[in-house]
Amino acid sequence: MSTGITEDRIRDRAYALWEADGRPADADKFYWARAERELAAEDAVDTSSEGADINLPPRVAGLLPQ
Repeated sequence: MSTGITEDRIRDRAYALWEADGRPADADKFYWARAERELAAEDAVDTSSEGADINLPPRVAGLLPQ
């Protein structure tokens, strides 16, 4: 199962975060890790129309509705 978090997405997010913080020196690993965490959190959010139904329980990865 692919999460859709590619190296390109991480790089773009890390660069945007770094730029927004004033381009601090020697912070590449910090921004890379921060970008990975943010993208993982965003991808974990269920934005499907089914998930938007307030009466449904949250979806759990790997489990199919019965």
